[in-house]
Order: sequence, then structure tokens, then C-alpha cells
Amino acid sequence: MTKKQKISYGRKFDQVIAGATEIFLRDGYAAASVDDIAQAATVSKATLYSYFPDKKLMFEEALSIALQKLSSTSPVEIPSHMDAHDGVHEIARQIAVWLVEPQNVRLYRVHVAETVRFSTIANGFQTVLQGLLHDRVRGYLDHWVQAGQLDIPDTSMAADLLIRMAGASIHDTALLSKRSSTTEDDVNRIAEAASRVFLRAYAPSLGSGGRLAAAR
Repeated sequence: MTKKQKISYGRKFDQVIAGATEIFLRDGYAAASVDDIAQAATVSKATLYSYFPDKKLMFEEALSIALQKLSSTSPVEIPSHMDAHDGVHEIARQIAVWLVEPQNVRLYRVHVAETVRFSTIANGFQTVLQGLLHDRVRGYLDHWVQAGQLDIPDTSMAADLLIRMAGASIHDTALLSKRSSTTEDDVNRIAEAASRVFLRAYAPSLGSGGRLAAAR
């Protein structure tokens, strides 16, 4: 029976992880060079292998730590006093900004590329996205539905729709480009269009929604 290889931990572990993450997110798993990783981490290849006996373990650990850091962020934060009219627009804006942030684009890209080879990691990424985006957005929508500011029969589906609309065109462009050319004007334009369509679709009946009904 082959002995299972294990990760070793030491003084330069964080340094190695930082270099590995940089190269894996830049080049992906297959194209990532151990020489490049060692150079980015400013350690020798011998030091690199003293922590990670193979590249697969290094990739799994680097992406796992990157996901832990990602999951500790809050890309959607809406003040409790904000109503649905302004809140939906702000949700769309914050999501658009988050989706085209370079580090998030690289994480998304590498997880999609390695879905088959590293399915467990890809599933973990999907779970993190569910919590960061879908679950938070749905919570706000549920609040506004209960307050009578929105009329949504399925807030889970509505949350998915709003997230998709917030990333319309700019997310795909960022994923397929080496450099993001998204501007603040692009983000605001997408947020305005997404929120306008969303509010028209889910505004309460005329006479009960105030500003929302007027948006029709």
C-alpha cells in the first residue's frame, strides 16, 4: 500500500502558500511551474518540497486557504434602514463590484477550469458563493417581502436572478480578459438596469408600494 503523502508545516509555510496561490491563480493547475512557485515564494525548490511533496497537495491547500479567506468577507452589506427601492440597487452595485474584483475573477476562473480534476474544491467554492451571495441577498429580499415592499413568491429564485443580472456582461468579460476594463460607470449602469428590471418585476400591487409601485 502506498503511503499517503502529507503536508509539513514550518516557519516559511505561509510564504510558500502565498507564492503558490499567486502562481496557481495566474496560470491554473496544469500550467503552474514549480520553479515559478518557488520564485514567487522566494524559497528554494528544496524548501518547497519540504512542505509539499507534490504539486497536487500544494494546489489543494492553496485553494482551500484562499476559499477560507473569501468566506470571511461580506460582499453585500445593506443598512437596516434602507428600503427595497434603494436596497436592490445597492445590492446590484455591490455584487457587480465584487464579481469583477481581480482576485475574485482569478478564483472563479481557476475553480471552473479545475471542476473535473478537483471536484471537491469546486464544490466547496460553490458552497462559499452560495453563502456569500445567494443566502445574503435572499435574506434582504425576505425582509422586504415581509415589510410589504416587494411581492416575491420565490425569494430563492429571485436572489439568483438579481445576482445574474448584476453580473450581466461585465462578469463574463472579466473572466475572458487578462485585464479587467470595467469602470465605475459600467458598474453603475449595470446596477441601475438590473435594479430597475427587478423592481418592475417584483413591485407590490399599485397603491401598496409607494416608490416601488411608482417604478412601474
